[in-house]
Amino acid sequence: MKTMKTFTKKEIRLIQKLQTAEPQTTLELREPCPNHSTCIPFPLFRVYRTGDDHFEAQWNDFHRGGPKQDFLFDEVAGA
Repeated sequence: MKTMKTFTKKEIRLIQKLQTAEPQTTLELREPCPNHSTCIPFPLFRVYRTGDDHFEAQWNDFHRGGPKQDFLFDEVAGA
């Protein structure tokens, strides 16, 4: 499994927002599917707060779920 360590600026902003959210909050970055006007694609990036100091991130394609990885909020603070 390929691990992700680099976050885009949009992803970092979402993670910072998640850090101050309630436990078990999920935030997502979504875009419309470029190939189908009627489909409901997966969120391209999803973060889920799993504890006070950590979260799970997932990177997806429009039609397929992708890899998930756990991170500490402190790991992203320096990004």
